[in-house]
Amino acid sequence: MRRGARVALAAMPEESLLTDEVRALAGREVPLGRVRVTPRAYRRAHEVYVGGLPARVPAEGERVPGYVITALEAEAEQEAPPFPALLPDSLLIANEWRFERPLRMGEELAVIHRVTGVRERFGGRFGYSIDILSEVCFIDAEGRLVAASGRTMTQYAASGSPGE
Repeated sequence: MRRGARVALAAMPEESLLTDEVRALAGREVPLGRVRVTPRAYRRAHEVYVGGLPARVPAEGERVPGYVITALEAEAEQEAPPFPALLPDSLLIANEWRFERPLRMGEELAVIHRVTGVRERFGGRFGYSIDILSEVCFIDAEGRLVAASGRTMTQYAASGSPGE
């Protein structure tokens, strides 16, 4: 945000936007199918995180850098269920990865999406807002967690502050 720029804060709603139906989304797991660690996914992620094309692509069964999870997640998230738009604007405020073991070239992983939490925020840069915490889990053929990508999205209203 440029210096001096202001974000209009959303007015406080008269009642919580977190209905029982919205709260019930937390904990729900949605299978997103399967992804494979491929040379294409490796090259795409390498280009974004390292720059340029890699000098070599890891052989089948070799470890690949953790950032390859972003390419796998992008493939899988096309099937992720949308979270209800409780407020008109949204912003990614946090993204983190967790690895139980390295990813390997050629392995196929099951992908599961789940909302891990939903909370209201009062005040702060965006005024009243809703935080949605979710994760995409990558599971190996033996049913073990290989990696997870966590994300926190904030929904807010850029206009509609009491001062407008």
